[in-house]
Amino acid sequence: MNMTPKRSSFGTYLNNLVNGVTSMFEGMSITLASMFFRAQTIQYPDVNIHSNEELVKDYKGNLRGMPANYRGMLHVDMEICTACMICMKACPIDCIAITNVKCDKRTFVGVGGKKAVQTRAATRFDIDLGKCMFCGLCSLPCPTGAIHHTTQFEFVPDNLEALVYKFVTPQEAQKAEARAKEIEVEEKAAKAAKAKAEAEAKPAEPQPENN
Repeated sequence: MNMTPKRSSFGTYLNNLVNGVTSMFEGMSITLASMFFRAQTIQYPDVNIHSNEELVKDYKGNLRGMPANYRGMLHVDMEICTACMICMKACPIDCIAITNVKCDKRTFVGVGGKKAVQTRAATRFDIDLGKCMFCGLCSLPCPTGAIHHTTQFEFVPDNLEALVYKFVTPQEAQKAEARAKEIEVEEKAAKAAKAKAEAEAKPAEPQPENN
């Protein structure tokens, strides 16, 4: 049996009245506050909206540039990319295409001071921005911070092919493939030399005596 006391109709009326008056004053406070500020229109694209310094200089008030976490066009810093393909695997719509080959091992520091080791180089790194939904799932797992969203959003090409951004040039791909072949030859030679050295260092088996 429900023993909760019922509120009287008069109490409900007073409660609704208080809530109505409170919400009215909250709304009017916002309206009244806006009366003391002059509306400003940023003259885009003549004004660089990516720069806070220019906006503060030319406009007064609380205007700010593009936020740092804005998910605009993707960019890849190939200098710190290890071609690990994590971003390609994380993309839910397969708009990233990567191929890689062996390269000379190097150690470097990526974004955020993280130490990284590179053993493979990209021979292809394409991003189809026509398919990209700017979800950010590719940049989150990147171990070096090579792939990231920028604040750039203006891209109006005249054909679909221009929406595919290629971060590895054909010349860079050819150079990486040539070096990969050299590394393969060097590894085979080193492996053969090691096997030969081990065979020479191995003591000779004693010959059976002839009676």
